[in-house]
Amino acid sequence: MPRPSRSDLALAGLLAVWAVAEALVARPDPLGAGITFALVVTLPLMFRRHAPVIVLGVTVAALLVWAAVTTGPPATVAPFPTILVSTFSAALHIRSLPVAALAWPLAVGGMTGATALRFYGPWPDVGSLLILLFFVTGAWTAGRLLRRRDIQLRASEERTREQAREAVAAERLRIARELHDVVAHSLSIIAVNAGAARELSGLDPERARDHMDAVAGTAREALAEMRHVLEALRDDGDDRLAPQPTLDRLPELVEQARAGGLPVRLVEQGERPALPAGLELAAFRIVQEALTNVLRHAGAADTEVRVVYGGAELGLEVVNGPGAAQAPAAGGGHGLLGMRERARLYGGALHAGPVTDGGYAVRIRLPVEPT
Repeated sequence: MPRPSRSDLALAGLLAVWAVAEALVARPDPLGAGITFALVVTLPLMFRRHAPVIVLGVTVAALLVWAAVTTGPPATVAPFPTILVSTFSAALHIRSLPVAALAWPLAVGGMTGATALRFYGPWPDVGSLLILLFFVTGAWTAGRLLRRRDIQLRASEERTREQAREAVAAERLRIARELHDVVAHSLSIIAVNAGAARELSGLDPERARDHMDAVAGTAREALAEMRHVLEALRDDGDDRLAPQPTLDRLPELVEQARAGGLPVRLVEQGERPALPAGLELAAFRIVQEALTNVLRHAGAADTEVRVVYGGAELGLEVVNGPGAAQAPAAGGGHGLLGMRERARLYGGALHAGPVTDGGYAVRIRLPVEPT
């Protein structure tokens, strides 16, 4: 069991001191039994967050036993606030409403039974019973209302965090598009100046050198802009550059998925040509995201990753059988959106949707430019 919090230790300690002090003042016979009872009904409150039902049960049982074996007015009123705190804690910290609801009759029954045994014979009077019902019901209701409020606050905080993450992702996508524009513009200038320098290299070497100087200056400016934008795109904690994955690491990716509980096999068809590094990175990330989606939406569904190497295109297929849940529709989810964006960036297309056996398939075609 986890350690009690400082606030629970303080609460239990204060109530215990109060109960023992009352027992010493009232001096029940025997005194030792009165002090023991005072400790038994208060000290369990230190575990009220972790075992609220047990704490309430111990308190009620101790109260009933004490009421049954003693006579006359009670030596201490400490059991009454302890019962209220225990009832409140059970209503607050128990997730299941039916289980939490058991705390109310348990507390009412304990207080009613103890009152009947000590004062009124078989049954307490109606006024005392109504007072007990009022306070115990109020404690239980307050606990459930606070729990509901806590759940709503947590849900609101999670929505806020999700909105913040989406805003960050949208901003990074905007920055990435700006990077694309910067690089494309700079490369256009470099290409124009390089072509002019080549044409003028024999006719006017001085002007050719000016064009080459412009190429060098534009390249430096483009690199500086790229560093700034990539710094903004870098995730928190990404302190160093690491080698980007290629299709050589697909077997490793499949093994990682198997270790995560996904029965997956890798099938490669055709002869693998020399592919641009950016295209291989995009292909790897698409397969990685597709396998993540299978685990998230279909559980341990039988899955096949197929890579087809053709002369003019690279084909990727991730097909899974029926799982615990249906995968999202082709147009929904950030995973499919990211895969579609990567495919579009390289002039490819993505098709995703259910298959006839109840599973789900993601198919991508990426054009391969001849090298």
